[in-house]
Amino acid sequence: MFFSGIQQGKARQKVTQKVDYSYLNFAEKNSNVKDGVIVLAYHRILKNNATVSFAQKISKNPQLQEYNVSQDEFIRQMDWLKKNHISVWSMSQFIKHTKNNTIRGRHVVITFDDIDTTLPRNASQKLAELSIPFTFFVITGKVGQNLDGEQLASWSEITQLAMKSNVTVGLHTNDLHYQVDNHPILSSGKLSQKAIIKDYQKSKQKLKKELSIDPTVFAYPYGSSSKSLTEYMSSHGMAAIFLLEPGIVSNNMPDILKHVPRFIVTNSNFTELQKWLEVK
Repeated sequence: MFFSGIQQGKARQKVTQKVDYSYLNFAEKNSNVKDGVIVLAYHRILKNNATVSFAQKISKNPQLQEYNVSQDEFIRQMDWLKKNHISVWSMSQFIKHTKNNTIRGRHVVITFDDIDTTLPRNASQKLAELSIPFTFFVITGKVGQNLDGEQLASWSEITQLAMKSNVTVGLHTNDLHYQVDNHPILSSGKLSQKAIIKDYQKSKQKLKKELSIDPTVFAYPYGSSSKSLTEYMSSHGMAAIFLLEPGIVSNNMPDILKHVPRFIVTNSNFTELQKWLEVK
């Protein structure tokens, strides 16, 4: 896979700020939470080879750095979950228990954003082998295209993934996955409510047309939300709306399904999450 650092112009910029995804002392700080769910967010699952290694050394593209987990590391993480009998919930289980305040014990939900070719090619086989449920969020207007140096999966690849058991397909906007002045367009205040809602409606229509699926989950690009869109989606079919900020979902958290926290998984921070999950 070829990665480029192409400039998207002033209107469409990539994330440039450095974000701390180390989650240091997470387990210690949350040791008192005995019943809860952490939602993991993955982006790229890249093979361990010379081409990727070289690209990572010369490129500042975050798709190769913070938003990448190597295939070897991803396999290690999934094997650890299985070996240690960690409860991995499907999206429907997560929504049901959260709504009913019946979360008992510690659980994980696995999600993928954007859906580039590395999910079907480098990750889905391992997930199927271990019968691990997962959810992926599609940028419906960019399917099959190159976005910020990543080659997004085709509708054919997405269709094959969607046919697998324990897989949930969600929305990640249609054509609003970009930034203006280094700020996510959806929360920048530069779009009208009408334009935002129209994009959401179009993404739902496209997914239904391509996959015959009526989606009920949505993830905000870059994790930055729009209050008006959240309220609209909540009353028009979305059962859960996801962000990109760390946090544990537990019982008695009003409206948490309107702004579900997620942990961005990297090559080095999974051990911090392990410490919390493995405590019995």
